[in-house]
Formats: sequence, structure tokens, C-alpha cells
Amino acid sequence: MIDLEEVKRALEKPSPYGPDIDLSRYKIDEGGIIYREPSQEISESAREKVGISVEQATYLQVGETVFARAMAGKLFKEYNVVVKPLFKALKEDKLAEKLAWTLLRPDQDKYTAYAYLYGKEAGYYVYVPPGTKVPLPIYTCLSLFTENQVQTTHNIVYLDEGSEAIITTGCLVPHGVKGGLHVGLSEFYVAEKARLIYTMIHSWGEGTHVRPRTVVRVKDGGEYVSYYSVYSPVASIQTYPMVHLEKKASAKMVSVIAGSGPGVYDIGGGAILEGEGSSAELVSRTISSKGSRIISRSSIEALAGGTKGHIECLGVMLDDRSTTETIPILKTSVEGVELTHEAAIGMLSGEKLEYLLARGFTEEEARSILLRGYLTLEVKGIPPSVKTEIDRITDYVIKHALG
Repeated sequence: MIDLEEVKRALEKPSPYGPDIDLSRYKIDEGGIIYREPSQEISESAREKVGISVEQATYLQVGETVFARAMAGKLFKEYNVVVKPLFKALKEDKLAEKLAWTLLRPDQDKYTAYAYLYGKEAGYYVYVPPGTKVPLPIYTCLSLFTENQVQTTHNIVYLDEGSEAIITTGCLVPHGVKGGLHVGLSEFYVAEKARLIYTMIHSWGEGTHVRPRTVVRVKDGGEYVSYYSVYSPVASIQTYPMVHLEKKASAKMVSVIAGSGPGVYDIGGGAILEGEGSSAELVSRTISSKGSRIISRSSIEALAGGTKGHIECLGVMLDDRSTTETIPILKTSVEGVELTHEAAIGMLSGEKLEYLLARGFTEEEARSILLRGYLTLEVKGIPPSVKTEIDRITDYVIKHALG
């Protein structure tokens, strides 16, 4: 049971990681559902910055406002897949009510407390029935269009036994918006032998603070795959998603971070191997430039035997004004586990540059080739439409990093 007084006290509880933020600087709008088309500016920003068209989006939220047209989800009704605003699901679906705030604690820190006390339970609820393999990605889009506004989203996803789904979320602010706070809370449940592929592309802006909070539970034999990309300037972003893996469950979490400008990117992720035969792979690629600060944290803890885990944290610095830290943590107190890590930070390889120059490439072409190879990671299960957008972002990052 949630102790409301504990939650109120948590409003003064900073996160152990990332810069602290004065929440009184921000306001939250009334929100609710509106029954009209999103503006042209919203549509163009979503397409340009995160590659999601309004026609694709199953759930669209700007600030605290949910667009009814986008949440219709007609393509998924024939599969009995439920996609609806969470505040609506909490009134209509007993499962949603049962799941809410069971993986995340409202008193975790000031951001979860704020969302619990003042948020409108905006966000999406997705339910995939047993044995259903959804053939199309479920697209969602979250955006801030007003400076000094806080956006809270609470997302719950439940994949029932043996089901499979791909969820792709784009988060953004349009050009010219330089302030605001995004607090995105997500609780993902992957049942026995189910498979969830989750991709998130962040394109924020200067002055924006971002605080995602995510917990995932994967039941016996289930699989969770995530791809997380941030390629824009921010004031700060701090996230540390945690995945709990039961017997023979697996997870692969990939983060690609391109820091630019004087922002703080405190990006992490952790896995707890709770069941025998579970496994996790955590991979991060970071590029720091133009004075950015990147902290890449990863942890794997094994609580059961026969488990495996690997952490790979690689960082590239493009100038001497930026800083990069990698913090891998492995922990166990049981026998029969295999935990490994690889961490490295450096500049682009001089030897490889010289080789490419000798082959006739210009220096800019050579650096571009090396950056592309560094940033390109194959993640099994990502659909072609999302892969196309990732490639477009990779091109953008390389162009601006070298420019």
C-alpha cells in the first residue's frame, strides 16, 4: 500500500545521479483528451525529429494533452491489442489498475513523487493477448511544446504469455523551445515466453531536463530487447532503467548517446538475474563533443546460478572540452555465474585514420567512416522502418559531430 505522506516527503528527495532540479520552476497544464487533429507544427516536428508521422502514431501526447485521433489504434483492434491512455485504462481495465505502481515506487525520488501527486496519469497503456504476435510496430510520441512546462507520462505495457510486440517511442521538443522538464515513468511486464522489443529515440533541446524512470520484469523464458538513442543537446538527462529477469529470461539493452553542448548525459541501465539460466547484455556507445559531459553507468547483479551477463561501455571524445566516464558494476554472491565487462574511452584511432587516408579517403571521409562503424549496432528484431530512422540519425550525428 502506498503511503501518501512518504510520497509527499519524497518531493525533497533528489536522485542519487544527475543534477538536482528545482521543481517549483515548472508548471503542469490541465491536460485531458482532445478530439481534433494535431497542428501542422506538431506533425512536422514529430516526423523531422524522431521519424514518426502522426498517421503512424497509436498514442500522441503533447504536454499533458492526449490526442484522441492518434490513440484510436484501429490497426491493432483485429489482434485484440489494447492501446489507450492510462488514465482511461485505470477506470476501465482491472489489470491496468492492478499493475499501476507495482514496479515503480512513487517515493523513489522527487520526480516519481511529483508525477504521482500532480500528474494526470497521462501516458499509454498497452495490452497484448496471449500468443499474439503483433506484425506492426506500435508507435507512440511524447512531446513538450511549451517552455517551463513539466510533462509527466506514466506508461504501462503488459505482454501476455507467448506474445510478441514492438513498441517505438519518439520524444521531442520542436525547434526554438529551450526549456521544460520531461518525467517519463514506464512499467513493462513481459510474461512467460513473451518478447518485447522497445526502441526509444530522444530529440530534446537546449535547456530541457529529462528524467525517465523505467522498470521491467521478464517472466520465465521471456525476452526484452531495448534500443535507446539520444542525439540532441539537453540541459541534462538522467535515466537508469532496471530489468528483473526470472528463470531463463534474457535481456539486451543498447544505448547510443551523442552528447553535444554543455549538457549532462547521465545514462545507465541495470539487470538483476533473479532466475536460473537468465542472461543480460548491456551495451553503450557514446560520443562527447562541444563541452558535453557523459556518464555511462551499467550494472548486472546475479542472484541465481547458471546465469550470464556482459557489459560493454565504449566512449569516444571528439574534443578536449568534453568529458566521458564509464562505470560498469558486476556483483554476485552465488556460484556458477559468468559476468564480464569491457570499458574503453579514447579518441578516434590514429592508426585506422592513417590506413584510410592511405587508401585515398580525405580526413573528413575517414573520420565519418570510423564514426559510422562505431555507432552502428545490430539489434535483432528492430523493424526496417525504425532501422531507417536510426540510420538517418546516425548520418545527422556524424555530420554535426564532424562539422
